[in-house]
Amino acid sequence: MTAVEHDWRRTHAVLVAVERYNGSDGLNLDGPVHDALAMREWLTGQGVPAENIQLLASPLEHNRAALEAAHPGYRPAERADVRQVFQDELRSIDADWLWVYWAGHGVQTQRGRWSLLYPETRDTDLQGADADGLIHLMHTEHLPWDGVDRVTVIIDACRQALDPGVHELADEPDDLAQTPQVDVERPIYWMRACQAGAVAKQQQGTGRFTAALLRQLHAAVADGADLDLDRVWQGVVEEFERAGDAGRQRPTVYVSGWRENVRVVRLGPPGPPPGPPLDPLLSRFRETLVLEASGLLGADPAGSAARVAARLRMEFTDAPPATGALLAQELVDWALAHEHGLATLFHALAEQAPDQRIGAEAREACRRLQKQWLTCAEYTELVALLGRLDEPGRADVVAAAHQQFGPARLPAHDPVALADALEELVPRPHQLPQLLSTVEHFAAYSDGAVAAELRVWAGACAVRLGMKDVLLDHRARATAEAERARTAGPAERRRIQIRLHPPHGPGQRRAYEVWARRGDEVDALAKVDTPASPEEMQRGIDALLAAHARATETVVEFFVPSTDLELDVHRWPLDAGKPQERSLGTDFPVVLRCAELRQPERRHLWERRWSRVAGATPGDLHWLPGHTHSFAQVRAAMERQETAPGAMTASPAWTRSKIFTACLFDGVPVLVWDTGTKPALTEQQLRTLLGTGPLEHLPQRLRKLRLESDADESHPGRQLALLWDDPHRPLPDRLDLSAP
Repeated sequence: MTAVEHDWRRTHAVLVAVERYNGSDGLNLDGPVHDALAMREWLTGQGVPAENIQLLASPLEHNRAALEAAHPGYRPAERADVRQVFQDELRSIDADWLWVYWAGHGVQTQRGRWSLLYPETRDTDLQGADADGLIHLMHTEHLPWDGVDRVTVIIDACRQALDPGVHELADEPDDLAQTPQVDVERPIYWMRACQAGAVAKQQQGTGRFTAALLRQLHAAVADGADLDLDRVWQGVVEEFERAGDAGRQRPTVYVSGWRENVRVVRLGPPGPPPGPPLDPLLSRFRETLVLEASGLLGADPAGSAARVAARLRMEFTDAPPATGALLAQELVDWALAHEHGLATLFHALAEQAPDQRIGAEAREACRRLQKQWLTCAEYTELVALLGRLDEPGRADVVAAAHQQFGPARLPAHDPVALADALEELVPRPHQLPQLLSTVEHFAAYSDGAVAAELRVWAGACAVRLGMKDVLLDHRARATAEAERARTAGPAERRRIQIRLHPPHGPGQRRAYEVWARRGDEVDALAKVDTPASPEEMQRGIDALLAAHARATETVVEFFVPSTDLELDVHRWPLDAGKPQERSLGTDFPVVLRCAELRQPERRHLWERRWSRVAGATPGDLHWLPGHTHSFAQVRAAMERQETAPGAMTASPAWTRSKIFTACLFDGVPVLVWDTGTKPALTEQQLRTLLGTGPLEHLPQRLRKLRLESDADESHPGRQLALLWDDPHRPLPDRLDLSAP
């Protein structure tokens, strides 16, 4: 356990909150001041004297009064003030425990360095403090050499990778540590809001990480208990795991010397508090890596290790674990403390010994101890490139993976989450990793600078892995396949979009238009401007599908007015009157779409919910019970479930028009409902029908349910309808109709 019995009067704290920047208003951040004040309140509540707390802030104007009332002596958070506090004033503090808290913008700059931005930052001049250097400072004489028995550092800031073109706008982060390390044993507990390349999110004007951390801090000292930071950290981890919607924001921790001066390092996906040593099998894998590293260091191990450490320092998040001569054991442990660390270490070692190959046993040990196989630099560049794609572009990357490897839960809404998920696709032994295959497939079908840069990135990864020829073979096949697809006939297209106009005159006659779409390529197939009877319309669409669609694969989208969402288009017949007669919804995934009631100023709500479809399951849809049927009730219910990608209901027919109106108005893109007049399905029955697969496969799931219901009139799947409204795949421009 790491519970600390402590006289809180012997604590000193430095709190930094940066809200206002010198650039455009878009740089400003509302919330860090309130977070810093909440941390101050917790510290003083433990007994820390107010005069022992230094608060540096650049507040937004509307937060200034609260700041001045709570801490009248606050100082600016400008670069000069930050440097003065950390480089000069900490030398003279009389304390046993130092707490440092920093909230504001952060970015990942060149060579993976984490820069905590100063208020002086402008849009074209990003200036900040080096977060890793801040930890280095805690081991130097900037702190009293005979005081400060332990340090806790908390950083609630993004570490988002900059686009390649923006790197030139970022200064080298300011290294606050100007003197050598003199106390490498000083215990440090360093908590960060997110992992490398990720975003630290806010919710209701406060950092999600800070809010969770404060809840756990309050709980940990309830009833006068001693503070156990491992218990606190585990509580934070569990909160984020329960939330499940944080866009893969994963708080990370670095712990050094906290338990009886025994060096403990935990970095990356957070785990439980430290327990027993590694089990014997994992210890043997570590020993294998130490022996392999020793061999690669060669005849001059100290010199080679120093050169490797210099290379790793540009990519890792902290200084080397020792100030003296490094050994293979220290290098391996240093690498294990970082995400992508082992791959980065052995790549650096291989560059030191280009004539030697890493053994199969060492490669297996790397895989068992750390599943990531990209180096830090490769991962950072991949996240940046995926971030430069818009969401439809990332959806195309996901589609490329699905086309090659089948269903996989790959989130398109978040570049970091997508990079992680792609890397987790299991690399096949002696074959090109699936991530590189996916990148090549996407690049072959895509144009533009990002696709070209992704291809260069994949080529460099393949060279490191010794698989350049394999990748070039795959590239040639993907390019040839893409060229065939570009010149393929209409039958190769994957999406049919049908606009049904409102009924005109007796007999439900309608005008309609039909397009074929594959990606951004759109072809107009039909324009029936003289309203047709339902039978004529069904025969015409049947003929078009036979010529331009592929059964079970092509999604058929019906764009209808909101008053026609109950139209059972999935039950329209195909090959009517023939022995093989069947329904449209059993041969094709059929979905309904409706852009009505989606006001431009509310489009962001629609896009935000749609972004959560990737990575979700039908279980994430919100259940609207039968009594939730008025416009106000549905809106209130959905706003309480702002993270849900959509909804489902089995409400009676007379309530559904209001449900449709409220859902469309509030940006709900996915809605499943029972079209029966008096639906009898319960929430549990409906969830069971929809299954637990990826939500992205829901149109196909409903097609299979309808197929099952063909042989059973009582099958509940027969009456399910689906609104599936992708805001990034709109209907083409309206065709002019010559008839009324």
